Amino acid sequence: MSLTNGGSGAIMLGSDVIAAAPIPENGLDKLSDGSLELETERGVLSVTIEPTGEPVELGGELLGRRQASRTAVAGTLTDGDRTIALDCSGVIHSRAGAGDDPALTRDATIILADGGLICLATASPGPGVPHGQEEASAAISHPGGYIDFDEVLLSTEYDSAGRHIRATLELWPASDEISNLHGAGRVVTGCSARVGGHAINTALFSWSLDGHLGMGRYEISTKLAAVPA
Repeated sequence: MSLTNGGSGAIMLGSDVIAAAPIPENGLDKLSDGSLELETERGVLSVTIEPTGEPVELGGELLGRRQASRTAVAGTLTDGDRTIALDCSGVIHSRAGAGDDPALTRDATIILADGGLICLATASPGPGVPHGQEEASAAISHPGGYIDFDEVLLSTEYDSAGRHIRATLELWPASDEISNLHGAGRVVTGCSARVGGHAINTALFSWSLDGHLGMGRYEISTKLAAVPA
């Protein structure tokens, strides 16, 4: 489960997208008491959420200030006539202070099987800007420590409908004492929506990064061209 203040929320069960919807600014502030209840088109999500590990901090002029926290999620999901017990990992995101509305943003969150959390985000100021000129930020929070990355390369492959289906990732750490991180991901399930003047493709990806397995949300948001009145 992945939820973002002032962004989108996605609830995915296996290969089935249970719900995907925009979340208003400050819409997750109620999580200060550790519980959350959301109504979907198909039922109700009722869970308690407990942060685990050190939050990941990202930022930039276009990206603004971003924070992501790995959480332990427990509760129930009512999907039609089914009630499903949940006991899993999740991520809560918050965003603030972004600059001009970017033409394109890419956000990937990877929950590693060994307890780590990798977050990265890129933003493009205009259409057709090469990846090398995008603003990018990435970091990993891990039981063994916290690492910032100086350079981020996220390459993506799309299907005929423009949905992302595969990706490769290279991260260069700020410290010379740590090796570069390489990985690849593949889509498990996904959904598309139009929210607030943006086309948003959200997908759950499975990842392998230098032998470490993980899963998480990879979301691409594209600003739609304004239609003349």
